[in-house]
Amino acid sequence: MSKILFTIIFLSFLIVPFVGNASTLYFLPQGEEYLESDTFIKNLYIDTEESKINTIESKINFNQDILEAVDVITGDSVIELWVGEPAISNKNGSVEFIGGIPGGYDGNDIILKIIFKAKKTGNCNLYLSDTKILLNDGKATEDKTNLLNDSLTIIEKPDSFIEIKSNPDENKWIKSDTLSLQWDLVDEADYSYTLSRDPLVEPDEIPDKPEGELVWMGNMSYEGLQDDIYYFHLKQKLPNENWSPKITARVMIDTTSPEEFTPQITDIEEKKYLVFTAKDTVSGISHYEVSQTSLSWLGNIKPGQEIKWKTVKSPYLLKDQSLKSVIKVKAVDKAGNERLAEIVPPSVLKFLPCQIVFLILIGSIIIILIIRKLFLNRKRYKK
Repeated sequence: MSKILFTIIFLSFLIVPFVGNASTLYFLPQGEEYLESDTFIKNLYIDTEESKINTIESKINFNQDILEAVDVITGDSVIELWVGEPAISNKNGSVEFIGGIPGGYDGNDIILKIIFKAKKTGNCNLYLSDTKILLNDGKATEDKTNLLNDSLTIIEKPDSFIEIKSNPDENKWIKSDTLSLQWDLVDEADYSYTLSRDPLVEPDEIPDKPEGELVWMGNMSYEGLQDDIYYFHLKQKLPNENWSPKITARVMIDTTSPEEFTPQITDIEEKKYLVFTAKDTVSGISHYEVSQTSLSWLGNIKPGQEIKWKTVKSPYLLKDQSLKSVIKVKAVDKAGNERLAEIVPPSVLKFLPCQIVFLILIGSIIIILIIRKLFLNRKRYKK
């Protein structure tokens, strides 16, 4: 879909004219240090100030020798519709995106989160380019923009680095509400730790000990966690030494299925297409799967017919152009949670009453035959 078509689509929404001053794009957290080979999340925010907008387009640039973009998280984004998923190019060192908000938006909220991996030590700038923000004024007027770039530093891991092992890969979403962690203890060392949604929190310098007579084994477990991104921060203190820099392990939890959605069948160039979009407010949508199942004359799945799922994108050209199949669409989020939607095309719905009448007729004939047989048997018995 071209950028021109994208603009036309979003200007077709019912909108209220609004004239504003400028919008600001900025990163959080700012100016941080990260350890070599670690992964971390950078958040891109928008503050519309006094503007009301409906379209955001931009490119995030980074030094591909120092950083690698692992994934983009859009689940809690202010953007409701994306022109394709944000595109990562580690070859060019960029993440590009175009999205819109039907009806317009004004406020201060997140656009997307990027998981980066630190490949080697050095200084690296994150900067925005090719940025265009359209006002929600019905004229595709470009808003003035303020772009606040970021600078970060990748440093070597200390010799006393603590390797924290967790049950999930910290770059993968999980659909479990339990986090288990383990690290190897050092003799006579003290440890201070905390679990937080804030990546910048520092553990205090008060040693944490197991309660009662429990033996400290370097194992931690948290249960009943709500959907979110969590950070486990840990510090170590060796005898006669200062507390170490904090080490952080991340876990991303999503136990909730995507929201309910309604796929539709539409004509494009005289062919039947399936159009669909779902929203997942935590991890975001990973992909969609579609199945088309033909029905027997009885209105059920034909014996021996296997339901086959196919990973597709919207709009999807339907295999059964006669619309005599039941269509199922499955939205799968990045943690593997699923939401199922079903379409029974009109041609199938029209056929079902005939099937019902036919089954009633067959049932009536069977009942009549049974009654007749019972009557004849009774007649013979009386003789």
